Amino acid sequence: MKHRIALLALAMLAWGGSALALPEAILGPGIDTGRTPYHQTGNVSLSADTLYTLTGLYYVESGASLTIPAGTVCKADTAATLIIKPGGQIFANGEQDAPIVFTSRKAPGQRARGDWGGVIILGNAPVNKVNPLIEGGIIEGTFGGANPLDNSGVFKYVRIEYCGYRFQLNNEINGLTLGGVGRGTELHHVQVSYSFDDSYECFGGTVDMHHIVAFGGTDDEFDSDFGWTGNVQFAFGIRDENMWDPTGESNGFESDNDGSSTSTDEPYTHPVYSNVTLIGPARSDAMVGNLPAGNKFQYSAVLRRSTRTSVFNSVIAGYPWGISLRDPFTIQWATNDILRWENVSVAAWQYPDAAAQAAGTIHDVTRWSGVKDWFNTTGNDNFGVDLRNPSAVGLGDCSDLNYPNPVPQTGSELIGTAAWGDSYLQDAFFTSVNYRGAFDPTLPMDQQWTAGWTNFNPQGWDQDTAAGDVASSFRLAGNFPNPFNPKTEIRFSLPETAAVTLTVFDLQGRQVRELGAGAQMTAGDHVLTWNGKSDAGEAVASGVYFYRLSAGDFSQTRKMTLLK
Repeated sequence: MKHRIALLALAMLAWGGSALALPEAILGPGIDTGRTPYHQTGNVSLSADTLYTLTGLYYVESGASLTIPAGTVCKADTAATLIIKPGGQIFANGEQDAPIVFTSRKAPGQRARGDWGGVIILGNAPVNKVNPLIEGGIIEGTFGGANPLDNSGVFKYVRIEYCGYRFQLNNEINGLTLGGVGRGTELHHVQVSYSFDDSYECFGGTVDMHHIVAFGGTDDEFDSDFGWTGNVQFAFGIRDENMWDPTGESNGFESDNDGSSTSTDEPYTHPVYSNVTLIGPARSDAMVGNLPAGNKFQYSAVLRRSTRTSVFNSVIAGYPWGISLRDPFTIQWATNDILRWENVSVAAWQYPDAAAQAAGTIHDVTRWSGVKDWFNTTGNDNFGVDLRNPSAVGLGDCSDLNYPNPVPQTGSELIGTAAWGDSYLQDAFFTSVNYRGAFDPTLPMDQQWTAGWTNFNPQGWDQDTAAGDVASSFRLAGNFPNPFNPKTEIRFSLPETAAVTLTVFDLQGRQVRELGAGAQMTAGDHVLTWNGKSDAGEAVASGVYFYRLSAGDFSQTRKMTLLK
């Protein structure tokens, strides 16, 4: 009994504590300066132990560099945008347990898409326009050159949240915009969340990307233009059914050559994607036909204006319609086997129009009557010309947007049906795997490449207490959501590798669940999820519970509420 009373006293003491404030610093011209330009002309290095606020249009000039260490958090003021100009470099060296985060400066619960601009990287790699200006009203945003190996630095283990500021109607900033970025740039493990435009858009260049996430975007997940010829592998996109483009249409893939349906400008837009998983707004069968009224979700992919975008070993499920090839040039590239889609699974649940219904296909036969036969070409091993619910492809449960499980389940058509013989996949960039989509069917979601650095609930993340913990101290954060039902995330930070145990107790001090169980965890930010069940696997009753983190010599306890 004395032990239980002591435990409760410790819990209440810990609950009443507060995190130490971090030193703060302003990047750019200052708060509430809108789109005022700021030019960084020398080399600048940030610190993970300082909380930054990005302001204005922050340009890293040619010859200058911005270095951002693992664990750094950068809040962004309204309209603030980070722009790396051609010849400038960014070295954003996040780590799996200590990602770099760019996010809204608004408090948890008050953030929205478009709170700030985004990240724009411009380089000197080839594009098919002369001195183009990057979209979003960036007046110093010209890009492109003649160096396919141009190096704009490193951008890895980075999150970009609540971006996409609308400079004017149909002239927004994307989450991550790449203009003329070269293949010498290292870019991987990036998550863009709740962008008010595209999550990713590449305007020309040759840069390759891998292990990227598009979460809850507004316009398209992956967009390409102006002659981009890079490669992408292991990409995941998932939609929030309440977020779509109010002035246009929201698709999975979208690609153009240079904006003209008769374009012959070179280099042609010709990226190669492999192992992509795109989950549309109908993330479960129950959501099919039950999306919000007036939504603008349309195609799994829109390929137009002379693009040659090619996709392999991938899956797209939950968009209303299939694929749309929209002009004679794009259709010709497909007919001539230059634009290739092979070993791709599509599950769409609605005919685009009466012509598609008559043809019995989810694809756009109005613009190309041969699209069904092309998709069904013998040897390409594509699945999906007729109506199919999302469950047809055999993914895990993705209905809970904050806890998606897009891992192929036993019996899925995605397992063992990848192929690597196509000439487009012989680049050393690609890693051969035996499954379609972005996720290994032999691993649970908490062991996939998204583990440790992504955040599928950024609205509840407290950026003001998150920075600097990697280098400074142990910390047990509050759980989110709280109250919760049926599960909650418990986040904590370690300054060093430690054996970690997280124990859940009831009001009587009895152990309910043990998580971690002495597992060795490295320095950085971590998250464990409690599903509201006991060690025996039984659902527990509503009420107040306590959770205690033990890591090395550190121990701290907090309170949470399960409310059914």
